[in-house]
Amino acid sequence: DSNFTEALSKFEACCAANDARSCAKAGAIYQLGKTDVPDSSKALEFYNKACQGGEKEGCSAAGGIYLDNDPQKARELFNKACEQNDGYSCGMIGSILIEAKKFKEAYTFLEKGCKLSDKMSCEFAGDLKRSKQL
Repeated sequence: DSNFTEALSKFEACCAANDARSCAKAGAIYQLGKTDVPDSSKALEFYNKACQGGEKEGCSAAGGIYLDNDPQKARELFNKACEQNDGYSCGMIGSILIEAKKFKEAYTFLEKGCKLSDKMSCEFAGDLKRSKQL
């Protein structure tokens, strides 16, 4: 789609000028394949630059890409976004910690995610509380 191609060009130019939000938007266009086929390595390049520039969405999106192949890296990125009050990322850390059976630590992150209006975090926190794993 030519609109996405034009937008991508602008986002890349702004990203090159250190606009972190534009880096995140360029990453999303690459990840979703809006101008061609999805390209997660190109998306990751832009998401990482966004994250380094302080854009929590970049950290969160990069974490999602790393999740399957490098869970530790994913957790670091989600943690960075969670520290910037990204509720989804707090919830993702909580999920990772539940899988690792670290329930009390998971609950702390899920509670924070819930307070930041992430519905999944609220549901998981409630489930964890009811499960008597705390």
